[in-house]
Amino acid sequence: MAFKVFVSYSSHDLEHVEQLQQQLSDSPVEVFVAENSVAPSQELGSTISQAIEQCDLFILVWSKNAQESAWVSQEVGRAGALKKKILPLVLTEGMQLPGFIQNLKYLSVHKEPEKALAQARQIVVGAYEEKVKLESAHAQAEKDKLALLAIGALLFWAFSK
Repeated sequence: MAFKVFVSYSSHDLEHVEQLQQQLSDSPVEVFVAENSVAPSQELGSTISQAIEQCDLFILVWSKNAQESAWVSQEVGRAGALKKKILPLVLTEGMQLPGFIQNLKYLSVHKEPEKALAQARQIVVGAYEEKVKLESAHAQAEKDKLALLAIGALLFWAFSK
């Protein structure tokens, strides 16, 4: 089962994004970072839009650079429109999150970067584990429905004789 994470960031903050990606490298998640996930000749806009649509978790790496990026603004807007779960990581002290996500709790990366990235990893892995549990429960419920249907059919057959 795939658990997909989309990382929105300014290319000026790529070093921090790569540290996050490293934190998640041994976890069971797929991380979309445009710099590494979009091949040359691929259309950037549609590839990014599709990755946001398919993601289970949207991570915003927020900084002054990100605030000035038109791409980041569009990505955050798209994630919000799709009602994606958003995990903000704030790189720059005193930065306010943009508009409709400003009330979200965020991780302050600027204070203790290693600790914040480890926390981000825990949150991502926890979200993955929650998805696994939900999908497992859903699969079990489907099996139970089929078993009840089979019992019902058997009883119907037995009593119709």
